Amino acid sequence: MSKNRIILGTVALGTAALVGLGSAAAFAATPGAGTTTLPGIQAKAAAAITLRVHDLNAAISKVNGTGLLGSSSASLASYLQADIAPLQALGTKIAGDTTVATAQADASTIFTSYRVLALVLPAARLAATADGIDATTIPDLTTLSAKAASHVNPSNRTAVQPLIDDLNAQIQSATNGTAAVATTLLGYTPSQWNADHDLLTASRGSVQAANGNITKARDDVQQIRRILTSKAPSPSTTPTTSA
Repeated sequence: MSKNRIILGTVALGTAALVGLGSAAAFAATPGAGTTTLPGIQAKAAAAITLRVHDLNAAISKVNGTGLLGSSSASLASYLQADIAPLQALGTKIAGDTTVATAQADASTIFTSYRVLALVLPAARLAATADGIDATTIPDLTTLSAKAASHVNPSNRTAVQPLIDDLNAQIQSATNGTAAVATTLLGYTPSQWNADHDLLTASRGSVQAANGNITKARDDVQQIRRILTSKAPSPSTTPTTSA
């Protein structure tokens, strides 16, 4: 193998799909809405709580099962875990309610006080993406940049150095884009989301921009690899002589 060849590993492009959004019923009506009987309200509330607890547990399993988040995986799992016990306690209370009015009021807090599907899971997904970029993707790209720089010589400098410069610029932009994003996202509360449904927009834009930087950086790495590989000398062969 030529000493000029860069062997590319898989550079993680964030973890956007790591923590799913959960059910498509994120913006469904309040569990008690349209239901006038106590058993009906209780049944809908129980189903809503079961859905949310299931989605939270599924997201926690994904967080705990990945190695892309580094030390942030513990805080993200803790964030997802925080609503499970209170939701289950709420379910128990609703099941024991004796009036329609009380059950409806308790059921409405599934949305007003928790916002699992509208806030918690989307925020966790974005935070996981940002953490994955910080913990895995940026270090991988930085290593590849240093490796590429070590192979620059007078014969390839004109073609390779601009790509390395752009690679480093993309790395820096991605780093700046994800700075403190996860901390901000995991600090939002249901009351904040209730007051502003665009609460996640700025963080989502930052993460999307960082992913764009990562895509460009990966393209730079691929171009560098092709250039260095094309300039690699062909393997030497020993001619065969006959007696």
